[in-house]
Amino acid sequence: MKILYSKKRRKYDLFQGLFWILIGILSVIFSEKNNLLFYLYTPMGFIYLYLYIKVKYYLSIENNIIKQNYIFGKKMKFSEIKSIKHFAGEYILRTDTKKMRIDIGSIEKSSLVDLKGELKKLDAQWV
Repeated sequence: MKILYSKKRRKYDLFQGLFWILIGILSVIFSEKNNLLFYLYTPMGFIYLYLYIKVKYYLSIENNIIKQNYIFGKKMKFSEIKSIKHFAGEYILRTDTKKMRIDIGSIEKSSLVDLKGELKKLDAQWV
């Protein structure tokens, strides 16, 4: 099962990418100084555009493993999850050694219902 990013979050990535590309191009064209930092704005914008185009899933749940879908995302086995806490717009999943935060605001509404259903099935303590 794939848990989608919200449309708001995806639009944010699109507009931020376009903003950084525009700032990078304008700073190179209109700047009198030749600063290395000006050349980093445009690649940063392309990274955000890449995120908008390619990265659509916030979480994936497969084979009883929940995995965050970004570069340094964490993964946990459902059988290891001891407690689930709903606090400040986040689900905090804990095992004996790990902790995973899931931002509810970044999840599409229909996918949030699926995620809640999967978390309710777990034999974990709700705090």
